[in-house]
Amino acid sequence: MAGTALGGIGTHPSVSGTAGVSVTRYAMVLADAGVIPVGSVTLLPAGPLPISGSDLFNFGVALQVRIPVHRWEPYVLLEPALLVNSYLAGEPTESGSIRYRGNRHSKFGLEGGAGVRYYVKPKWGVRVEYKYFSSTKNFSEIKAGVFYQVDTYTGFHFLQHFNRSWKSER
Repeated sequence: MAGTALGGIGTHPSVSGTAGVSVTRYAMVLADAGVIPVGSVTLLPAGPLPISGSDLFNFGVALQVRIPVHRWEPYVLLEPALLVNSYLAGEPTESGSIRYRGNRHSKFGLEGGAGVRYYVKPKWGVRVEYKYFSSTKNFSEIKAGVFYQVDTYTGFHFLQHFNRSWKSER
């Protein structure tokens, strides 16, 4: 998925990907990872030193609750996440020039949001999503992308198969 992050970190492009499994017809558990290049912004309060090359990586596990209506699937999600901010911080040298040193900080974040999936074909489609990130700096993300569902054999599918088998034996 690709989109835009905005709010407490400014406005920046974002890219992410997810993979998950259906727990029931109405719920999915997803592993989510993304990156937002934020330039001279960090999750920490701004200090006197210049910042360069800041990237915000997010890694989370989301619970997505879906409401299927024909080809449409509106959903809400809740996701605890690890936000890793990697950047270069400038330090003054004895000669008066600035030397950049790599830094990284990790913060906990809680993400909540909503979206909608539209199935173009039975196994794939497009989706649009809004997320709100709550951390040391709060911000939002709006993104869109495509999805593809692989047939898997989950507990949900096992119960469907078991019920059909049990009814046919009676």
